[in-house]
Amino acid sequence: MLYFAYASNMNHAQMKERCPGGRFLKPVILEGHRFVYDGYSETRQGATANFLSSGTEVVRGALFEITEKDKLAMDSFEGYPKDYERKVVEVKDAEGKAHAAMAYFRPPRALGKPHPDYEKVILDGAKDCKLPEEYIDRYLRVIRL
Repeated sequence: MLYFAYASNMNHAQMKERCPGGRFLKPVILEGHRFVYDGYSETRQGATANFLSSGTEVVRGALFEITEKDKLAMDSFEGYPKDYERKVVEVKDAEGKAHAAMAYFRPPRALGKPHPDYEKVILDGAKDCKLPEEYIDRYLRVIRL
């Protein structure tokens, strides 16, 4: 099955631990949505990643192929169904080809800042997936050094 990662799960090392049967396929975009850090996670000690509906923006991320066993592990890591919901979204690759992929999201919460360690995992993952630097700087990088 296909999985759309847009935050810390873009990080290839983290995905290898969480989904040993999974493999990265390619970078993709989710149209009509925007990336945010919102809510508060005790575990992460800060706001965590989410995507919200937005008419003109896109969320960039990664398309992974995962197994059913990986999906069950992801449900646990993402706190499904208590913390995050799961749905199938349509993402597009660089050639414009559409793919139906599972994604985790939650209802909007107050915007916030991520813990620096969590942000670093996301930034490293964005680089693993070769996301454009301008996107990384505009949406993913909150903590400026």
